[in-house]
Amino acid sequence: MKKQIPWIFLLFSIVFMIAFSNAKPSASPTEPVPDYPNTRFIVISDLHFYDSSLGVEGKAFQDYLNRDRKMLVLSDEIIGVAMEKIAMEKADFVLVAGDLTKDGEQICHLGIARHLQTLKNSGKQVFVVPGNHDVNNTESVRFVGDTTEPVPNIDPAGFKKIYHELGYGEAIAQDPDSLSYVVEPVQGLRVLALDSNRYKENRAGHHPITGGAFSKKTLAWIETQLLAAQKEKKAVIVFQHHGIIEHYPDNEKFYDQYLVADREMVAALFARYNVRLVFTGHFHAQDITEKKIKNTDQLIFDIETGSMVTAPCPYRMIEFAKNEGGSTSAFVSSQFIMNIPSLGDGFADYAVNYVFEGTKTLVNTSLTKYRVSKKQHSLINAQVAQAYTAHLGGDEKKPETIIDTEGFGLWLKFVSWIQKDLVRGWYTDLAPPDNNIIINLGNGRVQAGE
Repeated sequence: MKKQIPWIFLLFSIVFMIAFSNAKPSASPTEPVPDYPNTRFIVISDLHFYDSSLGVEGKAFQDYLNRDRKMLVLSDEIIGVAMEKIAMEKADFVLVAGDLTKDGEQICHLGIARHLQTLKNSGKQVFVVPGNHDVNNTESVRFVGDTTEPVPNIDPAGFKKIYHELGYGEAIAQDPDSLSYVVEPVQGLRVLALDSNRYKENRAGHHPITGGAFSKKTLAWIETQLLAAQKEKKAVIVFQHHGIIEHYPDNEKFYDQYLVADREMVAALFARYNVRLVFTGHFHAQDITEKKIKNTDQLIFDIETGSMVTAPCPYRMIEFAKNEGGSTSAFVSSQFIMNIPSLGDGFADYAVNYVFEGTKTLVNTSLTKYRVSKKQHSLINAQVAQAYTAHLGGDEKKPETIIDTEGFGLWLKFVSWIQKDLVRGWYTDLAPPDNNIIINLGNGRVQAGE
């Protein structure tokens, strides 16, 4: 037996070395936070551009608007004003976090690409990712009176072609399994532009899938890019359409399709490689939330930007600047489109009223499904609309009474009780502040901005 021990030991050593060499690389939790370069950039999301040649009148179009809260008819004008305003801002690059079009119509993609070219012409780099509305959308139609007619949409190859000058042409790496890519717009800063959509699963005759997820292949590619950035000592930020952190209590319970699948794992993956900031969109709200990864000292922020065509019509300005101590802080501020030529200074109030009244219509539809008497609709629809509108604007304040049940019948009281957690959630502003904030990228400490 004694003569066999060295051979057994050698065999064990070989097996150990093979296993170690094939082990999946992971970042050390003690890896230092990389040095962020000084830069200034802009984030916009959910532009939902609509080409009015597809129809703006008739019952079919009105039926669509009754299920929606976006100012589609004014989208060309709003986005045009926004592009001119953003073009005047001092910034190195612009991130566009998905839902570029109403429903993926080819003509709408071409239209928004022309708008974004305004930013390119101003000297800014522009990087886009798709949203759930943009690719293989089965609801790409024109409106003709009481009916709709299919119009050409685009597939992933078509998306890359149209937006070649708006991200893909500058990519230093592209994921073969999705429309994700990596750019380095400023030396020392890698930007992971991630495609979190499930358009491969869309089927004719069915509503396009709203939710998001990363395939195993894409997750492996993401980690490869994060590891490469770490080895090259590059700081990393991420932008994608779907959120990675709940933006209000019970977000996942009521609207899980607005969060990426396996969000806890995704957030932990990003944080493990010192990604502090993830820029998202999708829910149309100005909201920032933070998450401390379990059993670690790692902190990550999900900075959601509202829709350009839904009140308050925002965009975000982000500036990385060095602190006296040597670390870098991210100064995040919010800007809003306050007027457009056709409505002048009355646009801001119009936009708020549009989303408020649109939400009331959606609430009425839900109440009808719950068989609540139409006479009772007005007792609650404005209360729900007020909560949703407050959440869209960010930095919301919770009222003493979440839902005033005065005059409610027994059935409406029951229905409102079922939904009270959603309304309370919209009024609950999870830390940190939403619109103006300073984040120390070294230690994750936060203070309110001006």
